[in-house]
Amino acid sequence: MSRKELYALFLLLGLSIDPSTGDGQAIYPPEKPVLQVDTPYPTSDKPQSKLWYSGNSWWALLPRAAGPSLWQRTAGGWVEHPDVGASLKGVPGRADVWPDEDGVTAVGVDPHSLTVYRLEKKGSGPGIRWKAKALAVLPPPFKDDPIETATIARDKRGRWWVAADAGGKVCVWNASPGGRRWSEPYILAEGIDKDDICSFAVLPEGVAVVWSDQAGEAVKMRIHRDSSPEGHWEEAVTIDSGNNTADDHIRTSLSPDGTLWVATKNSLDEPGEPQLVLRVKPPEGRWRNFAYAFREAALEPSRPVVLATENPDIVLAGHTVYNRRNPYWGEIVFGRIDTLQTGILAGAKAVIVADTTGWIGVNRINDITGPRKPFPMDVPWIVLASDKDGRVYEADLRRWFYP
Repeated sequence: MSRKELYALFLLLGLSIDPSTGDGQAIYPPEKPVLQVDTPYPTSDKPQSKLWYSGNSWWALLPRAAGPSLWQRTAGGWVEHPDVGASLKGVPGRADVWPDEDGVTAVGVDPHSLTVYRLEKKGSGPGIRWKAKALAVLPPPFKDDPIETATIARDKRGRWWVAADAGGKVCVWNASPGGRRWSEPYILAEGIDKDDICSFAVLPEGVAVVWSDQAGEAVKMRIHRDSSPEGHWEEAVTIDSGNNTADDHIRTSLSPDGTLWVATKNSLDEPGEPQLVLRVKPPEGRWRNFAYAFREAALEPSRPVVLATENPDIVLAGHTVYNRRNPYWGEIVFGRIDTLQTGILAGAKAVIVADTTGWIGVNRINDITGPRKPFPMDVPWIVLASDKDGRVYEADLRRWFYP
């Protein structure tokens, strides 16, 4: 029996297999969606975080056709707070979030501009309400510069930062703690491919922007220290170069011990070659690059993420697995990072598999989103992923990786 036939049989029995090993081990029933919106793949973009934990609940900011939508994970399931959507109608819904004690600040992405907006909590418990307001619209350096995606961060002095690709340039904007008066875009790098993207990373000493440079076959970073003036950025550091090491997939996470983790994809794209690269920098040390997730004839790892926890010894990495023979098939795999192990993912397993009752491969789940800040140790470790019809699925990684 072929692997595909075996997979179909397991689905008919209400079970799934682990694509990381292909051994046919039954792990859990296929997942059903936990919510749905009217936008395809609402948990994208690649570098963005749309999920956070606050006030004993998980929250998600997801796009609808009309604008942003706010969702709360409750004992009865995910529930939308429709007042946010009504207040922010027309604001870009595909956004990256930065949570704090009082609410969340987000940057929404349009093809040629960015919108920064703020959600503030009012009340607590079942009576919680949210006040939403737009803060600023950020233009690219030139009017027609296309923008693919953007991320937002806040440094320890309270200053706000937004980073985005714009027409082959890596750009940043900054604002004072109130977030209402923003600078003009500052160009950190030029000449990158228009397919390249960038992402903020938070460091113990400040903030950094990491970007892919497919034209130069490199992954690079520039740092802004909290003690420096707004316009002063250190010279670019090359994290890795050569051997098609760059592609437009980046996700960053910082462990409590100050270790910076960057999950990326390379451009090797050949069977038998590793498709993903984990880049690791301890607080006092050099970058190390670990290739992993080898491509098979049909199975293709893509869209990697890395997620820290409050325990520096537990860091998780995940990615989508595509089936190139069936463009409608895709599922989410996670493992615990162990850089001493071949493949670096310990206990890798499929944690989200679509319910494809009746036929295999009718639905591709993609685009993992998780929290920017480390998972708290005493709550579920929730991640979300989605499909082309706007269905959103969840997994609790704690049940798999924190026995």
